[in-house]
Amino acid sequence: MSHETLVLIARILGPLWMGGFMLVVLIRAYNPRRRAEQERIARSILPGNDGEAGE
Repeated sequence: MSHETLVLIARILGPLWMGGFMLVVLIRAYNPRRRAEQERIARSILPGNDGEAGE
């Protein structure tokens, strides 16, 4: 394989790979079934009434 062939393969497969990974991340991030879990995780780092977190 020549260098030009490898560069061509990298230029074609690289954006496809990254685009596919981005699609998976977006699907997982905006999945409505995960909203409750994400809200719980987001609120777990906020200081509560008892003052445990954030000190």
